[in-house]
Amino acid sequence: MEQQNIPWDAISARLKDEASQEQIQQIQEWLESSPDHPVILSEIVNTWSVTKGKTEFYQPDLSENWQKLMKKVKYRSAAKSLRIGFLRWGAAAAVLVLVFLVGVESDKLFNKPTGKVTYTKIVAPEGNKTQIVLPDSTCVWLNSGSELQYASDYSATNRTVKMKGECFFDVVKDPQHPFIVQGSKFQVRVFGTRFNVNEDSGKNTADVTLVSGKVQVYNLDDKPVSELTPGQQLVYEKGIYHIQKAENLEALTAWLNNMLIFDNQPFEEVIHYLEKWYGVKIHLDRTLYYSHNYTFKVKTESLREVMELISVITPIEYRIEGEQITIKYKKKMK
Repeated sequence: MEQQNIPWDAISARLKDEASQEQIQQIQEWLESSPDHPVILSEIVNTWSVTKGKTEFYQPDLSENWQKLMKKVKYRSAAKSLRIGFLRWGAAAAVLVLVFLVGVESDKLFNKPTGKVTYTKIVAPEGNKTQIVLPDSTCVWLNSGSELQYASDYSATNRTVKMKGECFFDVVKDPQHPFIVQGSKFQVRVFGTRFNVNEDSGKNTADVTLVSGKVQVYNLDDKPVSELTPGQQLVYEKGIYHIQKAENLEALTAWLNNMLIFDNQPFEEVIHYLEKWYGVKIHLDRTLYYSHNYTFKVKTESLREVMELISVITPIEYRIEGEQITIKYKKKMK
């Protein structure tokens, strides 16, 4: 198989969340045309996800990495076509150049032992968001500090992932094969939909919010808990599941658009989200807990700018020391 048969442009667009329906269909048809194609796409996406956060760019040995990829799926590449093909691909879809960056993580990915199931774990660093496209073209966004894990035998017929933190899923529809999210408090099963799962280990709470489609929620004993319709949210708290209306879907999913929206939320909750957003630790004077509610948006503002905004409407003083922030009541001048 020659590497130019891969729909690079379509895959690139899907990784950037800019793919048209035609491009998504093109990827799906390519995946179905050979049992090896999901493996190839998985390797591409795995390495892209791991390496895209690198800040230092350098020129990889494209030929060597292509041979590793082909060895993974038991193919031989035509060496003479590599240079031309990769140059064409690089011009048309520059984002995927990151796929072939040489590093410790990607080297491990290309040299997984065969004959047994292995697992790939994607981690969004603190203060950053990450996006991954799974081999069936399902798209997952990971919020700061979140993790997603899936097996090497993940395919269009075996669609199970594990997660920690907060993830948003845009699942490719397949009525015959459910997409399953395994969390620490429940399982979510869908056939094609968009939803958000948020697990807060610090508060020992979790919730799933449905944006479109339909989801079925099961407990960890595989017993059904509930079925959600768009706009509903299932919340796990203190060992109890309950369903409620999602009051502000825009605020709940704003992080996908690199934005935080606070809608009359108490100070403690605002601080909790700011810690995750900026990847810092904020020490809040306990006398300030639930003393004020806030409604505002955070887009491109720095943490210092946000602290200044809060200090204008609340009598506080703050100190920023690296990744440690202290907030106290502002002392009145005598």
